[in-house]
Amino acid sequence: MNASDTYALPFALGPRYMLISVLRKTADTVLYCARQNDMGRDVVVESLKREAMEDPMKVQGFLEAARAQSRMGGGPIASSLELLFAEDTWHVARERIEGESLDVMVAEGRKLPAFAVCELMQLLCHICICMDMEDIAGEAFLLQHVYYMSPGFRLRNPALGGERSRTTSRRVLTTAAADLLQLVDESSPHAADLCDILRRMHYPSNWTPLSPLHYDEDLVRLQERHFNFPTA
Repeated sequence: MNASDTYALPFALGPRYMLISVLRKTADTVLYCARQNDMGRDVVVESLKREAMEDPMKVQGFLEAARAQSRMGGGPIASSLELLFAEDTWHVARERIEGESLDVMVAEGRKLPAFAVCELMQLLCHICICMDMEDIAGEAFLLQHVYYMSPGFRLRNPALGGERSRTTSRRVLTTAAADLLQLVDESSPHAADLCDILRRMHYPSNWTPLSPLHYDEDLVRLQERHFNFPTA
């Protein structure tokens, strides 16, 4: 990498990837838009800065996060494609999510029907339950990590290295409940019932390790009511 911590773009990273542009930087990494040459598809590549390679703890954290994400990828969660060592540092290639991030929708004042927000909240419950069971650390919930792809959603891989805190699921779900309230079309069927569940999730009176499962059950019952809702 040059003095600005990025490669001179476009840059061939080994035989399989072409780095095209910089998406964002952190203190220790650079995230690139890239092209996977052999598969002919757009991906993202996160590269550990060379100066971070001098700190064994930073290297360990980067590798742990990449391996944790490989355990969580698939389905609605973006997949990790490959962990590779090139140009004297580590890189991880991931699926590039196409779609519209929810923070953009909120900023534009757009809404989603209650059944769609219910589906997303149920998905987040499932992710928290899985990560609790597998003891996988996870990042905070942010609207810009979720993409709407009608029909359905795609999520940035939330897994991190290290130990999972016992409060992670509570923080993720209470934050998501508050943020997703902004997206609910209150004129859509069962919107009032969904908003009631989201408010209870945001201000839980008694949170336990089983709370994600209990809220998931509430959301399932609401989904059942939606699909039995008369259309005429």
